[in-house]
Parts: sequence; structure tokens; C-alpha cells
Amino acid sequence: MIGLAFSGGKDSLACWYLYRKQNPIVFWINTGKTYPETLQIVDEVKAEASQFVEISSDVAKSFEINGIPSDILAVNHTEIGMGITGPKNIRVRNYIDCCHENIAMPLINACMKHGVTKLVRGQRNDETHKASSRNGDVVFGIKFIHPIEEWTKDQVLQFIIANRGELPDHYAINHTSLDCYTCTAFMNESQDRIAWTKERHPELHKEYIVQFEKLASTIKPSLKYFGVQ
Repeated sequence: MIGLAFSGGKDSLACWYLYRKQNPIVFWINTGKTYPETLQIVDEVKAEASQFVEISSDVAKSFEINGIPSDILAVNHTEIGMGITGPKNIRVRNYIDCCHENIAMPLINACMKHGVTKLVRGQRNDETHKASSRNGDVVFGIKFIHPIEEWTKDQVLQFIIANRGELPDHYAINHTSLDCYTCTAFMNESQDRIAWTKERHPELHKEYIVQFEKLASTIKPSLKYFGVQ
């Protein structure tokens, strides 16, 4: 049984066009904080797919219980840090754990539940952030297939144009997998996403700022010792 991990971003959409004739089970993680632009792409693929599985992941609850994801951690505000320094009103965690909990493992669990033995994923080698697995690796008994591993971003976009006719407007920004508008991680790569959110979805941007300011309040006290105001 073949599955396809679909985020709504450019890479997973390209994989859909590559594999749709094979009728894969399409798996999509609904974080509860998905951008409207992504929901439109998801609806497109859902209408075409013979099997579509929506997996619910409550990011808001995860933030509350396990912490706000961050590139920089104020250790005293992490779970292990609070075991030493005492409880804090704001809890933080590294973004890798957040993605693992809310996206990676729910996807793998759903694939195993549906008997998937091969999973197509839109991962490229030239990305700044990517999983450690590579094309052909077997994880939890599932063989990962990365058909666009050697593609460039431009090749992906041109392939989508050839199959769809035009690109979604938000594919003009780097972060096309708009699956979590309150994400406070990947700061170096997310500036265009944040600017897009502020311009196109001010109400969602307000939610993001609430989380960002919480995170900033945990980091700033230490940064001043490095000369950062």
C-alpha cells in the first residue's frame, strides 16, 4: 500500500502530481492552525484523491501543555529546567520536538494503521531543514520514497505550473507549507511568512504575536548579557 504525505506546500503538491495515477492514500495533518491558502490546496487534492485521510493534531493544546517551539531556548523555562528552578508561567521547547509530536508521529501512526508500506514525501536535498531519512530508507517498517530529492525549487514550481496551470499566490514565499500560523520557530526562514500573515491575515498575525511575545519574554533577560537589547 502506498501513501503520500501531503502538507499543501509546493513539494508535496509536486509529489501528488507525480503519483496521483497510482491512487495513493493521501495523508494530511490538520494542526488546527492551518492557513486558509493551504486549506484551499488541500481541498483541491481531496477532491481528486480516491483516499484522503485527515489527521487531527491539536497544536494549541500542545503549546499549552508542552511549550512554545523555539530556535533558542531559555533553559529555565523548559520542562527539565523547571525541575531545577521551579514552575514558570511560560513553557518552551525545541521546535524539533514540537514538529515530531504534532506532525511526524501522527503521520507515521496513521500510515501504520492504514497498512502503508511505502510513503511518498516531498523532501529535497537542497532544503535548509529536512528529516535525516533519505530516499529508500525504511522507518517503522515503511519505505520512504523521495521522488524530488534531487530537484531544485524552480524545478518544483515549473512542474506544478505544467500540471496545474498556475501557482497559488503564496508559493511566492519560501515557506509554502503554511500549516501552523502560530509557529514561533524557524525564525530565519519565516520572515516572509510572518510578513505575509500580517498583510493577508491580520487576525491570525495577532495570534502569532501573542505566542511570539511570550517566547521573547523568556529569552530577553539572558540576551542582555551578550549585548543584545
